[in-house]
Amino acid sequence: TCVAKNEEGYSARSDLEVSVMEKPTILPFSFGEAAVNEGELRQIICSVVKGDEPLQISWSLQGEDLGPGPDLTTTQLGSRSSILMISSVSYRHSGSYTCKARNSAGSASHSAMLRVNVPPRWTVEPTDKQFAQGSDEIRKSVV
Repeated sequence: TCVAKNEEGYSARSDLEVSVMEKPTILPFSFGEAAVNEGELRQIICSVVKGDEPLQISWSLQGEDLGPGPDLTTTQLGSRSSILMISSVSYRHSGSYTCKARNSAGSASHSAMLRVNVPPRWTVEPTDKQFAQGSDEIRKSVV
């Protein structure tokens, strides 16, 4: 209750309610220390352990918002968690994944690095060539 009084003796009274909102806190998560092999399944869960609802939880990769794709999905688990699942990891999934949770009091984020082992690939496919023995072209090709 708040009461205001002036010099003339007039007063006003009003009741009010104050609510304190708590910003989100995210439970740390990780893909693990070791690199993941191409083709494997990987998933992580982002859990908001503190903070008032309603919450908005979103994912990004290297700062770009993640949308659904053929081998990557995000699913809300109740009102306080979200799972990121990659059904078949490839080189394009490498990078820093960030979960961001927001409410009316503020926001929090946590990031985890995914490193992917990929088999070697030719950047330029070699081709067979024929040279005469002692030719200068052989020395240029070897260098």
